[in-house]
Amino acid sequence: MRLEVKIDLILHATENREKVVEVLENVFKIEQKVFQIQEVSGHFNNPILLITSLLKKSNAQNFIKIFFSEMKKEDFNDIYQNIDEYLASSGLNLRISKQKLILKEIIISKEDAIKINISTPVYVKNQTKKIYRDLMKV
Repeated sequence: MRLEVKIDLILHATENREKVVEVLENVFKIEQKVFQIQEVSGHFNNPILLITSLLKKSNAQNFIKIFFSEMKKEDFNDIYQNIDEYLASSGLNLRISKQKLILKEIIISKEDAIKINISTPVYVKNQTKKIYRDLMKV
């Protein structure tokens, strides 16, 4: 199965880049070299870092195993039961709290979030929910 996980996050000047990347590396077993870091200017010319990573194949599978097994049970159940709310363009779009991840907790959040997009080819539209639910159970 072809599988990709895209991770996107924004770091503001007040946030510690090394600490955030280190936590991502330690919690999800992602090597720092797979992160692309781009510096841009914010609204008031303050420095902002855009950090992205695209995981494929075994790296994506390992991430998914860790992600769903370490997630709070209530969040897992919410995603599983309401998967339609998280599906877009045949991808599973999730957001987790950046602040809670620093504490090594994986919590679904919409504010100050790390965006996680999990995608795999879906050839039959009405199979989308089943495919992603099966993926969550791995």
